Amino acid sequence: MAMVHWLWLATRPGCSVRFCHRLLERFGTPEAVWRAGREELSRLPRINAARLSALLEKDLTWPQRIERDCLRQDIQIVPLQDPAYPELLRQIADPPLVLYVRGTLPDFGSSLSVSVVGTRSCTDYGLHAARYFAGNLAQRGCIIVSGMALGIDGAANRAAVEAGGVTVAVLGSGVDVCYPWEHKKLMEQIVRHGAVISEYPPGTEPKGWHFPVRNRIITGLSRGTLVVEAPKRSGALISADLALEQGRDVFAVPGDINRPSCTGCNRLIRQGGAELVQEPSDILAHYGSHEAGHHRKLPQERKQSRPEQIRISEPAVQTEQIQKPEPVVRQKRALAVSRVERTVWQAVREGHATVDAVVEATGLPAASVLAALTMLEIGAYVILTGSGYHVAEDVQPE
Repeated sequence: MAMVHWLWLATRPGCSVRFCHRLLERFGTPEAVWRAGREELSRLPRINAARLSALLEKDLTWPQRIERDCLRQDIQIVPLQDPAYPELLRQIADPPLVLYVRGTLPDFGSSLSVSVVGTRSCTDYGLHAARYFAGNLAQRGCIIVSGMALGIDGAANRAAVEAGGVTVAVLGSGVDVCYPWEHKKLMEQIVRHGAVISEYPPGTEPKGWHFPVRNRIITGLSRGTLVVEAPKRSGALISADLALEQGRDVFAVPGDINRPSCTGCNRLIRQGGAELVQEPSDILAHYGSHEAGHHRKLPQERKQSRPEQIRISEPAVQTEQIQKPEPVVRQKRALAVSRVERTVWQAVREGHATVDAVVEATGLPAASVLAALTMLEIGAYVILTGSGYHVAEDVQPE
C-alpha cells in the first residue's frame, strides 16, 4: 500500500470525498487513479475541468511532505483500506480517505462507543449533565467521542479523561493544531487517554465549514450519539440528523422548557428523533438488550454520584406562557447568506432535496454543499425532513 498515493488522492482540490470513492470503485487503488491519463479520466462521470486538472497534477511533493511531517510529529496515518481503520466509520456513506491520529486509536469493534455533543454556549445544567453521562459511561468501559470544542464537547472529553476512561476528539483542523487554544492541556490529556484524530493534514487551520463536515466522523465512530444541551438552531442537532442518516442511535437529555438552550433537545425527543435518557444506565440498557454480544462485557465500576443540577423536576410555568397566542402574520425574511449558500439554497428550492442531488445540480464539492446546508439549516433557511431538504416558507429570495 503506497501511502503517498493515498495522501495524493485525499488532497486533490475540488474532488469531494464521495467523488474520490467513486474513483476508487472505478480504478481500485489510489495509485491506479494517479497513473490514469487524460483520455481515461475525461470519460469519467461527474468530471469537470477543476477535477480533471487536479487529477492530472501528478506531482507528489506535497503528499511526501505530509508523510515526512507526520513521521516527525509521531502522527499516524490510517488510510481507508488499513485494517486499523475503524469499521464503524468505514460503514458510513462518505468515510474519510485518510485519518491522521495522535495517540492510540481505540478498538471500536470490541467496546461500545458513544458520542456526546451539545452547544458551546451551555449552562451549568448542560455542563453537569455532560460530565455525569460521559464520566459514568467512560468508567463502565465506553469510548467517549466528541469534538473537544468549548462547552458540552470539551466537558465530555474531560470527564472521560478524569474517569480514567478512553476518549477520542475529532478536530476540524490538523491534529497538531489546538482549537480552541484554551484546550491545549486537555488535548494532550486526550492523546494520553485515547486519540485526537482528523481528516485534515497536519498544519491545517480550523475553518468554519470544517466543523459540520467533521461531525459525520464523530457520529460515524459511534454506535449512539447523546445530545446533552442544544438550542433550536444548533450544530448538535445537525449531528443528530447525521447519526440518524447513518443508521445510528440518538439519545437526548431532556431540559427545562423555559430554557432556550434546551429547546432543541426537547423538540428532538418530542418528534421521536431521540430516545429520552435520564441516567447513563438508560444507554447501557439499550445496548445490553440489543447488542450485548457485539461488545466486551462492561465492567461494573464505582458509580459517580448524580449531580443535583441535572435532576429533572417540573418547572413552574406561568399562566401567560401557555395561553394560546393570537395568530400572527409571518414577515418574509431576507436570504442573508454567502454566495455558495445562496447557490445551494436555490438548488434546494428547485427540488434537489439531498446532498448528492445538490452536488449534481451545482457542481460544488460535497464538503462545500454539506457545510452550506448546515449553515442554512442553522439559520432556518432550509428544513430537513424525512423526504430531504426543503426551503423555509418565510424566506424572501430577493
